[in-house]
Amino acid sequence: MRIDPFAQARRLLEQIDRDFLPDLATEPTVAIAALFDGLVVTTRAPSRPGRGCAVDGTYDPGPPPRILVANDVSPSRQRFTALHELGHHLIEHDDHLNDLDVPDSERRDEEICNEIAATILLPDDMVEETIPAGRFTAEDVARLHGASGSASRAACCVAAVRRLHRPGCVILGLADGTADFIAHQHATPWRIARGTPQGAASLLARAARVGRARDVTQVRFANGNSSSKVHADAFAAPDSWIYMVVVADTHSPWASKLNFGISDAGAPSEVVECPFCDHAFTAWWPRCRTCGDYKCPQCRRCSCDVAYGTVKRCTGCDLMKASHLFPGGGTVCVDCL
Repeated sequence: MRIDPFAQARRLLEQIDRDFLPDLATEPTVAIAALFDGLVVTTRAPSRPGRGCAVDGTYDPGPPPRILVANDVSPSRQRFTALHELGHHLIEHDDHLNDLDVPDSERRDEEICNEIAATILLPDDMVEETIPAGRFTAEDVARLHGASGSASRAACCVAAVRRLHRPGCVILGLADGTADFIAHQHATPWRIARGTPQGAASLLARAARVGRARDVTQVRFANGNSSSKVHADAFAAPDSWIYMVVVADTHSPWASKLNFGISDAGAPSEVVECPFCDHAFTAWWPRCRTCGDYKCPQCRRCSCDVAYGTVKRCTGCDLMKASHLFPGGGTVCVDCL
């Protein structure tokens, strides 16, 4: 039986007076103690996350019930963790969820708890304004974190993945390519375990080196296996964290011309530099039938735009380049002068 974690999180939060939600978002440890009689919230020394837990904390149903939050993470991560563990307390006392017969109740509970924390920390209107439904990028997720002020990066990943209309996930990664936190779209049949290395050649690692990376790729699982082909977009935020959006679909959500099966199976990939925006990309889709060039997945243009005077061919290197790269309106580009 498949359930929607976001819908269940909303249902569980209905038992909390909405007037107290701002207090839970800003000072969750204090607010939890005031709202839930007998529920103890304390910090603990750094250690591995609890069994099956996706965050830096644990929940013990007791008695007395106790939430433990790691004290070696940022304040925003501590808030997310405390609210995540509060979710476990709400589930513990919810007859509806406990009576359901599901094959993986631990995974279900983890995703509901993530949704509870993200729902409290991030207003719906902020998420909707920052994350375009179905077509958001990794940079949009980083922008949501910047706009939120106090919400953790993990909360932003969870809130963003709700806006994904196809199976996939949003990854918060490290520069070495490790997936540090993963929020999965609820219909996604696979899961990436927290801390799974994606490799030095992964888009996470590539984005860490060059700022951003977008390609058709595969994600790795803890057992060493890899997914089928997925579309992925990665962005390195100024704070050195890497965000990556993964979409398992036949069409790219960012550029409609990028879709599986449209090119010959044996056609070699080519590395191309766009003459308009200088974006370098690996082209594996068909060339434009009019001009014979590849359409850039970033600015969506090809050499057909020459007709509009935006690019021209250099007489020195014989390459098509943007018109602003020709000093004085000449025929030789800046690279050949």
